Amino acid sequence: MKETWRFINSGKLKPNENMAMDEAILFGIINKNDPPAIRVYDWNPPTVSFGYHQKINEHILLDKVKEYGFGLVRRPTGGRAVLHYDEVTYAVISRTDGILAGSVLESYQKIARILLATLHEIGIDATMQDSLPSEKEQKTWVNPCFTSASKYEINYKGKKIIGSAQIRKGSALLQHGSILLNHNQELMAELMPMKSNKEKETMKKLLFRKTVAINDLIENSLSFNDFVNILKKNFQKHLGISFSENGDLTFYERKLYEGFKNKYNINKIYRFVDLKKS
Repeated sequence: MKETWRFINSGKLKPNENMAMDEAILFGIINKNDPPAIRVYDWNPPTVSFGYHQKINEHILLDKVKEYGFGLVRRPTGGRAVLHYDEVTYAVISRTDGILAGSVLESYQKIARILLATLHEIGIDATMQDSLPSEKEQKTWVNPCFTSASKYEINYKGKKIIGSAQIRKGSALLQHGSILLNHNQELMAELMPMKSNKEKETMKKLLFRKTVAINDLIENSLSFNDFVNILKKNFQKHLGISFSENGDLTFYERKLYEGFKNKYNINKIYRFVDLKKS
């Protein structure tokens, strides 16, 4: 019998709402054995998210984030800073003893294969990174997520098109990923501390050279919902699952979500950094 999962299309939410919802679902699965979920969403406004262990004031110019009108949020997952701008963000939230059982890399690979199949369906000849980058290569890559590649991430001719990160808590996992629909990653160079304009221009060129977006590679551009419908079909097919008709948060998750929204509020980040400076 097929497992029944939830598919939740949240559309555009505020940064704190997006992270609060993912974490609420994660704890719903851990504490209440709630059904696994695949959630897709966008960001309002475009947002810089940074990894759980990153020191944000060392990697991002907060005044520039404000100047551009972007949001800012810390992810519960690891990884580097990401600019979420005109993309499809996905979250896979599941128990670790079900369909996605195995090590972090094993579950990461299973999800990567689904992402790869989705890109192949729309005519993009993408490939999966099948090995870890060399130490020399890692040293040449700098802060933003989309200038680096990890094992099983998705590339097109050496350019990154999807970046992902996974965290495990107790008996559950949460994997986040950014799927670029249109190309805006060069803006990250404006938001990072640089010693000179020359260094900034070098970073812009690196971001352009290392990244590519879906609509750069296909003749007829896809909207957010166009791509989501194809992605949903591939998750269902390749995981061998069915989706419930009511794809939403449970009552328990909704209560957690309301509480977690304050936890991820941007003003807390700015207050923390201001205190560190004083």
